[in-house]
Order: sequence, then C-alpha cells, then structure tokens
Amino acid sequence: MDLCALCSILLWGFVAALSTALLLALLDIQRRGYSKALTCTQLLKLYVLLKLGDIKTYRLHRKFERDVRQFEKAQSEFLLERIRRSKNTAFGRDYHLPSYKTVDEFRRSFPVCDFSNVEEYINRMANGEKNAFLGDEDELVLFSASSGTTGKNKLIPVTVEGAKSLQDQVLFGAYQWALRERFPWDLTRMLTVKNSPLVHKPTKAGHKVGVVSSVIYSKLNEMTTLLTTTPPLSLPMKNESVCNYIHALFGLRDKHISMIRNGYIFQFLTLIRGIKMNQKSLVEDIRRGQIKEDLDIDEKLRSEINAHLSPMPERAAELEKEFAKGFDGLIQRVWPKVTRISGIWSGNTNAMYYKEARAVLGPNIPIFSFSLMASEGFLGANLELTRPGPPRYTLIPDAVYYEFLPIVGDHIPELADIRPQDLLLGHQLQVGKECEMFITNPSGLFRYRLGDVIRVAGFYQQAPQVEFLYRSGQLLNVCGEKMIEDVFFRALEDAAKRWPSTLKDYTVASSQLGPADQDELSRRYLLFLELEGEPLTAGQAVLVDRTLQEQCEEYRVFRSTGRLGEMAVYQMPAGTFARFQDHLVKTTAVSAAQFKMPRVLKSADRVQWFMENVRA
Repeated sequence: MDLCALCSILLWGFVAALSTALLLALLDIQRRGYSKALTCTQLLKLYVLLKLGDIKTYRLHRKFERDVRQFEKAQSEFLLERIRRSKNTAFGRDYHLPSYKTVDEFRRSFPVCDFSNVEEYINRMANGEKNAFLGDEDELVLFSASSGTTGKNKLIPVTVEGAKSLQDQVLFGAYQWALRERFPWDLTRMLTVKNSPLVHKPTKAGHKVGVVSSVIYSKLNEMTTLLTTTPPLSLPMKNESVCNYIHALFGLRDKHISMIRNGYIFQFLTLIRGIKMNQKSLVEDIRRGQIKEDLDIDEKLRSEINAHLSPMPERAAELEKEFAKGFDGLIQRVWPKVTRISGIWSGNTNAMYYKEARAVLGPNIPIFSFSLMASEGFLGANLELTRPGPPRYTLIPDAVYYEFLPIVGDHIPELADIRPQDLLLGHQLQVGKECEMFITNPSGLFRYRLGDVIRVAGFYQQAPQVEFLYRSGQLLNVCGEKMIEDVFFRALEDAAKRWPSTLKDYTVASSQLGPADQDELSRRYLLFLELEGEPLTAGQAVLVDRTLQEQCEEYRVFRSTGRLGEMAVYQMPAGTFARFQDHLVKTTAVSAAQFKMPRVLKSADRVQWFMENVRA
C-alpha cells in the first residue's frame, strides 16, 4: 500500500470517527433538551464545554470523597501550608507565625481575629506593600468589596489560590455532582436575576476592587451569556427596578426556561413583585416587540434592547391570560418546564420570604440553596438537595480551615473575651449544638471571625454538616442585653401567628438611633413591619414585646426593671422594604447582587428613612 492510499484511509477514518462523534453529540443534545434560540455551532460549543466540566466535576468529586474520610488530616495540611506561605509577611511576623511548627502550637496561642486586626495590613497592601499581608508565593487577583448592608464595606483580598478554590467549588465542586445526579444538565436557558456589578475605583496601587462573583464566573462569561435569557447588555448599576424589568421582559418571552437563578430569594420576590406591578406594560412590550418608552434608560441601551426584541403576540396573549388567573402558582403556568430555582439560604429570619416564594412557585418546584460561602471563601456544599427543611451544608475539607466557638445561652461574646483554646475543631463538634465559625483561608486570613452562626446538623463521613442560622453581627444592644437576631425573630414569628395579617418583612433598631425627641430614659426597640392584610391593633402589636419577654429571660429582666421600655412597633406601607433596597443600592456602595436585608439597623440615617415612611 503506497503512502497516498494510507493517508486516504486515515483521512476517511478520521472523517468517519468525527462524523460519528458529531452524530452522537447531536443525539445527546436532542435527548437532554436545548434552547431553539441557540445556533448549531453554539450548541456544540456549549456541549463540549459541559462535557469537559463533567470530567473535572468527577475528578473533584473523587478527591472530595477521599478528603471527607480523613477530614482532620486534610485540614491540618491546609493550615500548615497557609502558615508556611504567610510566615514572612508583616502580619505573619507581628503575629509570630514563624514560631508555629504544629497545628497544636498554633491553636494554643494564635489569637482570634476580626477585620479590625487585619485592616491596617490590607490597607498597606492596597497601597502597594504586598508583603504586608501576602507572601511571595501568593498573588493578588482583586480585593472583594464585601457587602456593606450591615456596616461599611470591607476590602477582602482574593488570591489566585483563593479564586481557584472558589471557581472549582462553585462550578465543578461537590454540590455540582449532587445536582447532576438530581438534574442532568441540558442546553435550555435560565432566567438569571442579576445586575451589572458596581464599578469600584482601583486601590492606590492599582489593584482591582470588585465582587467575588466576578472572579468565579470570569472563565465562563460566554457560556453563561448563551444560557441566560437576558442578552449581554450594559444594565444600569444603581437602578434595580429597571434591571428587573429588563430581566422580566426577556425571561417572560421564553416559555421554555428550565431554571430561575438568584443570589438570594429576596431577589426572586423583588422580580415577581415587579412583574405583578408592571404586568400590563410587560405584556404590551412583548406583543409589540419594543420596550416601553417611559422606562428610565438611555437611548443607547434602549436601542440595544429593541435590537433583541421582535413581536410575539401569541406569547403576550398567553401571559395576559395567566396573569388574569392571579399569581399563586404562576411560575408553573408561565414557565411549565422550570424544574428548580436557586437562592442562598440566609437563615431562619428570612423564612417569610420562602413562604411567599412557595405561593408563587406552587408545591412542586424546589428551592435550592447550593452552597454556604462568603467573600472570604467557600465553606460548604449542599449534597442533599431534595431534603426538606433548612439546607444542610457539608464542609469542604480543603477549602478553608474551620474552627468553631460554642454558643452558650444565646450569648455572643466580644472578640476580646474569646481565648484561643475556646475554639473547637470539626471532630469535637456535637450534633445539635450552635457555634460561631472562624476560618483560616487561602488569601491570608487566620482564625478570622466570619460572623456566621451555625447549628451542627450531622456528619458526612468525618466532615461536619451545618445549618446556617444567622449573622453574629446582627444583634441589638440598647443597654447591655445583646439580643441576637435569631432570638428576636423567634418571638416575632410566634407573635405573628396570632395576627390577622401576614408578616412580609421586618427590621429593628435601637431607640438611640431614632428621633432626637425620644425619651432618653426609656430606651426601647424600634420594630418596623411590612404586613399583608389588616393593620394591627395596639393589642396585637404589643404581642411581640410580650412574647419576647416570655421567651428571653434577659429581656424580661431589663423590661421589668425599667431599663428597657416597651417595644415601639411601626407598620410600613406595602413595598417599603423593596424601596429601602433601592434606596441603599442607589445611595451606598451596596450592590444589588450582594444585598441582604439588614435585620438590625445600625445607623441613624437608615432609621430616619423608615421613620419618614411609616404608614399614615
């Protein structure tokens, strides 16, 4: 056989193999389901990317299963490596990191920290002194501007290693394996509720400042764009209501979406409330194939949006008919192929959001909270997606180093009162106990007070499984009582069961932050409520104060001795909390993507905003 004949055979063999692979891929795409809005080339590209993702997910799953069987060993290796990499930084020298050779030595002596301990070193790094906080082997990707919902924004460093850990866990980690088993991936589109990230000024040394989600999804921008109903647009960063209108418009046009993805469930409810308020104009925009003229956007964005629209009179008529039936069970009627929605579980104090969401979703669409994470790092993955009740997160052995402070009697201690030896390791935890989490992460933080309070729910092999309860920073302290968020909410929830109205939202503040004419000698809590239904009578409103006295001995003592006055309850008009979110997004550095409704107001200007909006 001459060379030409051999080459011809090989070429035809290659073409046949390629054709077979292409045919099998197309058959698999057909079997899985796909969006007809995607071209054949786009479908094949996405298919290859997702198949490669399957391989990485499998590899990380195998590593995870090995590590959870030797959780303490994986944790020790992580900590000792972090000590080695940070020991020659200014922070490391000042805190004696070079002297720690073992995990036990570190745990006996290294103090617990919060942002105040590291702020100076981070600022020095932001100004160009890298070794103030990071070692030679660590490279800074960006400073993550953490949410300023409960206080001022903090700059949290994210290194290459930290970014890789976040990307791996979110895109290919343990919960992705669990998700693929429950819902095999397809190539249909999803409705994603998000705004353009805020543009922060770089630091003095030119380091990028942004949000951690931009790091996570940076490698998948094209894929996420193709699988999202909203096309790539320059959305207004400070106008969430406009952004949600645009997301709703494009989402409602596509009847065949399979998932609704949100940062938090509150964002989903904000979207639904916007659809309810603007249903007529949304239907008309879909019918005409043009966005309404009075939407507050510039002409450039209007032209971009209209270029992606075309008249859909049949879909408009279908939506109009479904809206007329009411919003209970709307999602299943408007998007019959939706199988799930996602949104991070933000504690029991947001349970009323889930109740409202369930009414719109109907009984069969699950709400998934995939992960427990923060700007400081990835913490845990939800492996039991179909389990009823609050999500249970399995801690990832090699993501961060975990330590736990037991919560005794609902008391959150000051940082100065916590001794190094007070913290427990994963294998020392008891099921049912509540703890506050401290972490050492890949980006320079050591024994850092994260502020998350969790309940130990069980173990997966040797890895603890936890339920998120609340943030330790969300507490009231009018005169030394230190009332934590979860205790207050339990009393509010029990009182609300005896009201004729439904609790929609709430926040609370200390009277010291209220109007100047308040009686200084009668300090009290100021409770702001948004209800659905009849206004409360005075007798119904006082139930919160009475229930809190019944359930919290310390509050009862402060009330009975006159150190705390009776709680003041203010009833807010419908939509107040959505407007408050808009207010914060427009006037502060809080981004809509990071927004979490503050359960405790910490500044006088925020209290004043609510006082000015009390129901007449």
